[in-house]
Amino acid sequence: MDMRRLGTLAAVAGLALLAACGGNDSGDDTTAVPGDSGVGGSTEPAVPIVGSRWVLEELQAAGATVAGPTESEAYFEIDENGDVTGSTGCNGFSGSAEVSDSSITFQPLISTRRGCSGDLGQIDSSMLRVLNGEVTVEVSGDVLTLTNAEGDSLTMAASDAPSTDL
Repeated sequence: MDMRRLGTLAAVAGLALLAACGGNDSGDDTTAVPGDSGVGGSTEPAVPIVGSRWVLEELQAAGATVAGPTESEAYFEIDENGDVTGSTGCNGFSGSAEVSDSSITFQPLISTRRGCSGDLGQIDSSMLRVLNGEVTVEVSGDVLTLTNAEGDSLTMAASDAPSTDL
């Protein structure tokens, strides 16, 4: 086989490979999550728990629902080493956690002790109560829901904001 035919064969094989890789394009620019059928569920890839900044959108505790604080950001982050840092919007906290596919186990967190009142006080105490021990997790796209054994939950959204913690 001469070089010209070999080059043509390689080009045809390359085009066939490209066509096979992109042959199921639905044109919607989404990526399916492994194991997600896409029916009734999100086809948006899940944001990883570790390495992301999760900002409180809503908490449900003691039968009440409270939106995240508007005057300050309540959030947490877990780094690759399992170190946790965050803020309730009133008090800063840190500690460690173990992350698995369906749960996070938080070791007791340490926090500052500033007095918080009203909704901010409820957010402070409820958020620290949920982020204690084992919680179940559910990630859908850029939304993380953590629920403790008592049924209290935090709904968090992934933030693009860089961490300001040192």
